[in-house]
Amino acid sequence: MARTQSKCGARTQAGGRCANLAMVGTSRCRLHQGPWSKIGSADRKAKEAKEKQRKSRKK
Repeated sequence: MARTQSKCGARTQAGGRCANLAMVGTSRCRLHQGPWSKIGSADRKAKEAKEKQRKSRKK
């Protein structure tokens, strides 16, 4: 039996659940995952490393 992907589960302004599919490995969709999620943290760290490298080249 195939495993199905879960729904996001974030609350909308209307009070219902978000209808988007959750991203693999998280409980939220791409719109509702914040900087606290594993994917958001990885993106933030990569961006900070890129900026740090850019600043070190300018000197």
